[in-house]
Amino acid sequence: MAFALPRGLGPVRLTIIFLVLLSLLVFRSYYLPAPGQPDAVSAASKGWLSGFQSEFADDTGDVDLDRNYSPLEDGENNQTLSDTADLADTPDLFEDKDDNIPFNPTPSTSSPPKSPSTTVNSLDASDIPLCRQLPGADQVVIIVKTGATEAFARLPQQLLTLAECVPKFMVFSDMAQDMGDFHIYDALDEVGKEYKENHEDFKFYNQVHDAHAIHGDVSVLGSEKGWNLDKWKNIPMLHKAYTVYPDADWYMTIDADTYLGWTNLLLLLNKMDPEEPLYAGCVYWHGPTAFAQGGTGYLLSKASVKKFEEIRTPEKIADWEKETSTICCGDVMLGVAMGHAGVSVSGAWPMFQVDPPSGLTWSDAYWCKPAITWHHSPTYEVEALWDFEKAWLNKTWDDEDPGSVPYLYKDAFEYFVEPVIGKEVPNWDNLSGDMTYTKPTEDHVKEDNDWDWKNAEEKQKLWDDLKDGQKKSVESIKDCVAACTQDTECIQWTWHPGTCKLQKTIKLGRTVDAKKETTSGWMLERVQEFKKTRGSCEDATWSVDGM
Repeated sequence: MAFALPRGLGPVRLTIIFLVLLSLLVFRSYYLPAPGQPDAVSAASKGWLSGFQSEFADDTGDVDLDRNYSPLEDGENNQTLSDTADLADTPDLFEDKDDNIPFNPTPSTSSPPKSPSTTVNSLDASDIPLCRQLPGADQVVIIVKTGATEAFARLPQQLLTLAECVPKFMVFSDMAQDMGDFHIYDALDEVGKEYKENHEDFKFYNQVHDAHAIHGDVSVLGSEKGWNLDKWKNIPMLHKAYTVYPDADWYMTIDADTYLGWTNLLLLLNKMDPEEPLYAGCVYWHGPTAFAQGGTGYLLSKASVKKFEEIRTPEKIADWEKETSTICCGDVMLGVAMGHAGVSVSGAWPMFQVDPPSGLTWSDAYWCKPAITWHHSPTYEVEALWDFEKAWLNKTWDDEDPGSVPYLYKDAFEYFVEPVIGKEVPNWDNLSGDMTYTKPTEDHVKEDNDWDWKNAEEKQKLWDDLKDGQKKSVESIKDCVAACTQDTECIQWTWHPGTCKLQKTIKLGRTVDAKKETTSGWMLERVQEFKKTRGSCEDATWSVDGM
């Protein structure tokens, strides 16, 4: 049977089509640059790097306190946890900053693949964001710890910010799943069978997995049980991260609600030797165990992780799991494990910080030190910190020494605090509470400080012991301001009907519902005096014990 050409497609037309295709192929081979050649990279794929250089050429010529542990009682490392605070919108850091300079590229050219083994070196340099090319970036593993019930509420803020800059970025939870191009690892899949089948904590683990298997909403299953399960993750996920990246120099772990200042972290690591054992963070005590608090983040050197791996035998794993089954917290257990490995914890506070800018008590201890982590950061505050770091990196960029200027707490104060504070700011709570003046009543609202924990007798005695001017301060905003003015140590105040609260240190605080009738204010001359006496911080003070 003879083969028939489709109607309208005779030999002549086929010959013409073939010649046209051949011409296009020859043109492509001789006149278009091959993939990977500089000229072949489009403006879009050049992304962050080319945009930054061209824009700056004309300007510079250069392109949870419920835990059962107590803080370390040792000077500056004496920390306590505070509640999360909201942050109002703040103006741009620099008036002359070009907002068109992007900090991270479009997800289509930069999002890390699901396989964590792909590093920055496997990508075309033109496709990599500049923050991902900072010196030392490819030698740091960032480990983010979260839980399945909170992953979609907290994790996106990390994936849209920090993950763009980190070549070795890993997320661990109590359930394996994918979020866009990112893979979330189950930190608990290798926990001993006797615990997974019998321990109370793992009933919740199995419940989460069963709900997910039938496409259920795991976020409604409760955070308290998730917290109990959380303590099992720290030790296993360190081992899993080392298994994937055994040649990394540094391993940094944070919680999903912690903002990590990437530029400052790399500058810190540049000053230290990964071949020396280091386990550092904000130091707390749990009984006899000193450990680095997990929420503020903890840092481990290559040498420390290798020591941990050397003692990680089946017998030791069994011991750790047994102790984990009865202890409060996973960061405590990591402290136990590192102690077994012969690595003691070093203090890195206040560079590793418990509070976000809105909840921080601004003091001498911080002023000239770089900020690296901010714990308890809600989504919108992560965004504000991200914008701040972008602006800072763009403003201080130097081609010959990229990312070489750390931002200090002083700089964060000028960005987050100064543009917001005023003599009288309505619908704002600046978290004052060193002194609480209020007449106790049965229906009194909570004051969010120690006053709430006192009994009725103690509250009444506090009121009775006040001076006349202090009692009068509860009557109006004007009277509250007068009480702060008369107290030479008072630097800010908060008033709502029936209560005046004074503070000896500077806090920013958060906006509140107008129904609460809350107004706050700062003694601006005293604030400026506070700032003036602390100087300009010509040199950053890096503070890690033993560094």
